[in-house]
Amino acid sequence: LHRQMAEVEALRGNAASLSVEQQRHWCGELKHILATHSNPVLRAACVDTLAEFTVPESNEPLTLAMKDADSAVRTAACRACGKRGGKEALSLLAESLGSDSEMDVRIAAARELRRIPDPVAYGALGLALQDDDPALQYRAVESLKEASGKDYGSNLQAWQQFADGKDPGPEYTPSVADRVRALF
Repeated sequence: LHRQMAEVEALRGNAASLSVEQQRHWCGELKHILATHSNPVLRAACVDTLAEFTVPESNEPLTLAMKDADSAVRTAACRACGKRGGKEALSLLAESLGSDSEMDVRIAAARELRRIPDPVAYGALGLALQDDDPALQYRAVESLKEASGKDYGSNLQAWQQFADGKDPGPEYTPSVADRVRALF
């Protein structure tokens, strides 16, 4: 395992210098590890390495990783999708946010959606606002702030309207006390 981890980490470090053909080859190798290896730490390391690849062939193993039995691998897949961006990553993150059984994975998906300023991402985050979990609601609000550049404070109703494509009215203006508190 230690040798395999070292090889995967070395591959991650050299990903930028690999040719397109080499990246395609390694996508196949990493996909094989994702599909067959029993160790979730190694599978998560493979996902982190796939995030560094630029070839379209890396999308299929990332999709596979989003369905992995281990939540740590699915969380790594969320990070990888956030790093890569694009329509496919957006789709995978939105699906994971809405349907994963583990709250940590859903929060990771919400966190990575902050990198994608897109109405589809806003809609997925809006659905997360309706969840009963306050941690997920908080992460969805923070991601909406980062992705949109808007600020409606902690007003979930205003954020929900924004996510639905409606005008929630004026943005949040912190009071003098809030601004002083933020200094400390």
